[in-house]
Amino acid sequence: MASEKQMKDPLRVGVAIRAQLQHEIPKDLPLEKDFREGTAYTITDHVIELHKSLVKDPRNLELINALVSHLHTFARETSLNHAEWTKVVEFLTRAGKESTDYKNEFVILSDILGLSALVDELTHPKPLGCTDSCEPGPFYYPNAPEIPSGSSLAKPGTTGEPMFFYGTVRNTKGQGIRGAKVDVWQADGDGIYDVQYPDSKEVNDRGKILANPDGTFSYRGILPTAYPIPSDGPSGDLLRALGRHPHRAAHIHFMLTAPGYDDLTTALYPSHSPFLGTDPVFATKKSLICQVVEERDPKRWKEMGFKDGEVSTGRVWVWNFDFILASVEEVKQFGRGRTKAKL
Repeated sequence: MASEKQMKDPLRVGVAIRAQLQHEIPKDLPLEKDFREGTAYTITDHVIELHKSLVKDPRNLELINALVSHLHTFARETSLNHAEWTKVVEFLTRAGKESTDYKNEFVILSDILGLSALVDELTHPKPLGCTDSCEPGPFYYPNAPEIPSGSSLAKPGTTGEPMFFYGTVRNTKGQGIRGAKVDVWQADGDGIYDVQYPDSKEVNDRGKILANPDGTFSYRGILPTAYPIPSDGPSGDLLRALGRHPHRAAHIHFMLTAPGYDDLTTALYPSHSPFLGTDPVFATKKSLICQVVEERDPKRWKEMGFKDGEVSTGRVWVWNFDFILASVEEVKQFGRGRTKAKL
């Protein structure tokens, strides 16, 4: 093991390391045995032992050693060769170079491999009977305006067919939750979010709704349509290589909060949409698919809040869903129960 004096010796250490040593002296360890594949001490054992000696944070140690172990197992199980690994490195390099603030290829990769969906389920365990969660996606805007229940989320002239959404925020006992807030955002009838329009300065198809004291709420808006995730980069190439497409089913995003209850981020899908079973980011769940019905009676349109002449399509799409939130304490108990079941 090299001493600090040896590390600063120009005979042993170059100028770059000597400059860095002015700020921090790394811990050095002796190399006491060789590692070799097919023996009792492999490169995997060596990496893990090194981390055990150097990594101070227990959680970091657990995460990195598990990652190393699984990566090395993957290489062994598949007999990974240099040419194949070079392609992987080139692919990941492209992902980094082609990522932007609005199209992070690594996030897309996490999504299309199902990792984002898995992490969401691990992070937000839900007791049986509660509304399932999913990732918020890239188009959430935290400063959307607050609007009363029954208002319109869509600006006049927004592309798409008129829709009326109504629902209730309940607890696991079936009671409406007082003080619930419902944050809604969605694409328009062209499958485009407001932030995707060039030079867009006006918030559209999104808003924060304060539910009524009994937990009910409603809004008028536009029926969303399906749209593709970015597929012009390495993530799109991977999808095509796997025989998959980049198209997401039509959906509406929701984020629900209420005092004493676990926050819920989810999305709902109309049953008439294509791509429900082939969602490229695995956010679609059967429990979140809804029947959306047509209402052709103008009298009913008025009851929903539409003005004369506002509905020009001859129909309003009516969408209903009851959200079930778990209390913070119920989630804690559920998490403890899952932990005991693993032991």
